[in-house]
Amino acid sequence: MRRSSVGTGLLVVLLGTACVGPTEKEINDSLDAQLRSVAGDWTSVATGQNPVRLEFRLQEGAGGQVSGTGTAKEENAAAPVPITVSGTYQRPALSLTFDGIVYEGQSVQGAIQGSYTSVGGVSTTLRLTRPGWSRDIPILLQEK
Repeated sequence: MRRSSVGTGLLVVLLGTACVGPTEKEINDSLDAQLRSVAGDWTSVATGQNPVRLEFRLQEGAGGQVSGTGTAKEENAAAPVPITVSGTYQRPALSLTFDGIVYEGQSVQGAIQGSYTSVGGVSTTLRLTRPGWSRDIPILLQEK
């Protein structure tokens, strides 16, 4: 009988400690805090024909303004080029403009608009433009 009560006591202790962890509220608060700001390092995953990879760091200013610097590299390019980033973040709406991108040998401007509602990132379209030309590239922007 003693062996059974020791085993039961051990089982109760193990079950009690196994359930310790963050609560749903703690998890939601943590995710909410992460999505509150876009400041920091970002990277991209693009698909399609000749995708562009963006690596940049954002800073937040007054009134939802964001700015930053980084690099852009199209898949077929030998090396990345420096870019500047500007835009706005009015949670959850993120709007960014990328200046300095070189695509297929031409200087282009890139722009995205999306909703930052998931720690998975912002899945959107990168619109590349120059006078008389544009191309849309599916892209996922993620905080590092």
